[in-house]
Amino acid sequence: MVLEFSEEASPALPAACAIVIRQTDKGLETLLLKRSDELKHMPGLWVFPGGKVEVSDEGDDELEQARYGAARELQEEAGLSLSAETLLTFSHWLTPVVVKRRFSTWFFIAEVESDDRVTVDGSEIVAHEWWRPMDAIRAHHEGQLPITPPTLVSLHDLQAEDDSSLLLSQLAKRSSPRFFPRVVRDGDQMAFLYAGDAAYESGDLSRQGAQHRTLGDRGIFRYVGAD
Repeated sequence: MVLEFSEEASPALPAACAIVIRQTDKGLETLLLKRSDELKHMPGLWVFPGGKVEVSDEGDDELEQARYGAARELQEEAGLSLSAETLLTFSHWLTPVVVKRRFSTWFFIAEVESDDRVTVDGSEIVAHEWWRPMDAIRAHHEGQLPITPPTLVSLHDLQAEDDSSLLLSQLAKRSSPRFFPRVVRDGDQMAFLYAGDAAYESGDLSRQGAQHRTLGDRGIFRYVGAD
């Protein structure tokens, strides 16, 4: 993943992602889509269905518009039709101010039947795969599954429970986390610091204390979660 940095902060565009899960004999699985290598933004990455929120998306506020936008993107990118009302709020990510192209992205989650068919357009999205979260994390660490830090952190959340009903029940009770990463760069390596990390305010990675961060080295990311 290559990030373009800017000295001036740009406005964050509203965006939405739909995390889709299903229950199988192997356990809980989640859907990832492969973006075309020809795209200018995030080429070749595996992502959750999603994109920019459109003016035409319904809703009285940012969150509800994003919910409808996520349902629309899910239909457009994966051919899955879900009512926006069934999408449970999962998390919110605000792109760091130092990144050139910024988004204010709401993540939602919903379950589909194990036999629901996924259809991709073959142009912007060229492939799809269902992954057990722990297997996707392992594949990424082995360099086989290029993903972004928000996707990685979300996969860590998903692997906490292998039963879809229990997972959704637990998520419905929690306050959806918000992430506004602070980026610290050192050559090919970088750290994405989140609220609760001892270095979040200062950017000093040597500072002792709690860690809540994603560490990146040449496109491979490892998440260190807050206890």
